[in-house]
Amino acid sequence: MTSEAILTELRALPGAPDRLRDRVLALPEPKPRIAWTPPHVDVRRTLLVLAPAVVALGVGAAALHGVLAGGGATRRPEPLAQGVGGGRVVQEGAKALAPVHGGSGMSFRAATPQTFAPIPPQPLPPSTTRLNRYEAWLRVKVARDDLARAATRAMQIARGYGGYVDSVDMNTPGQRGRAFLLLRVPVTKVEDAVLRLGKLGAVTSQHVRIQDLQRRANQEQQEILNLRTTIAKIEEQLQNPSLSAAERFRLEYALQQAKRSLTLKTTVHAGTIREGTLATVSTTFYVTQPKAAAMHHEGRIGRTLSSAGSFLVRELAWLLYALIVAGPIAVLAALGVLGARAGRRRADRRLLESA
Repeated sequence: MTSEAILTELRALPGAPDRLRDRVLALPEPKPRIAWTPPHVDVRRTLLVLAPAVVALGVGAAALHGVLAGGGATRRPEPLAQGVGGGRVVQEGAKALAPVHGGSGMSFRAATPQTFAPIPPQPLPPSTTRLNRYEAWLRVKVARDDLARAATRAMQIARGYGGYVDSVDMNTPGQRGRAFLLLRVPVTKVEDAVLRLGKLGAVTSQHVRIQDLQRRANQEQQEILNLRTTIAKIEEQLQNPSLSAAERFRLEYALQQAKRSLTLKTTVHAGTIREGTLATVSTTFYVTQPKAAAMHHEGRIGRTLSSAGSFLVRELAWLLYALIVAGPIAVLAALGVLGARAGRRRADRRLLESA
């Protein structure tokens, strides 16, 4: 009940004392105010109506999204036309060869396709007039029972061409298996060795790198000749009997340094010659676990149901997020309304007590 209604009832009371009437009449007229009273809402009926409507709307939106997204045709990726960095890629059936530039040499690597389709080994011929560092990498897929046999045969191939086996690492966990071999083969026989290694299974990737070493070898050879000339001159000077003790000590020290440098340079040059005459062939034989039978390609209905289900899950996530964000705001609003009502009730109670 508002204060105006209370004043009206008090003025209309019969037999009120004159003193009370005077006090009531002396009260100032209340200022008009706009009182907003929230409409009465039946929560149960509202929930019974809104809940099915919200569920129907969400399911309908998910179904519409599934029809629109699941009915489209799947686009196939376009074939690769260029390599990384603008390098040209030559496509040949199931394989692609891409040139890789680095340092002073050039290497050709077989571009690995998405499904490891076998490719024939393609060794590049080394130079017959210059020293080359020849490195080849092969990845060969073999049958489960042929892994050890292939590794053994690869070692025999390297030794048969006058090379040797640098290292072997073989591991066969469960249904899988891998054997890594580092072989050193004479450069003049590396082409034949790579071809024979590739025939031990199905080559899935290949990488060949050739780097020229002739310039380095010539420079090392010239430095060795210069050191030998220096040593010969110092030894000739030491044969002079008129040398002072200090001069002889200086020449002997220079002779020791020259001989030490000659030994180091000779060792380095021998390593360069060795790199240019023995090629490095890294071969990996591997066995993969047989794949299960491929699942049938899902049709349009399957794609539609999958898209609709994923969209429905996203809708539930959005609803939960909205409840988390808007829940505290709704609680604060309800507390504000209840506080306003309690304030009005206290004001009316004080007014009655003063009368």
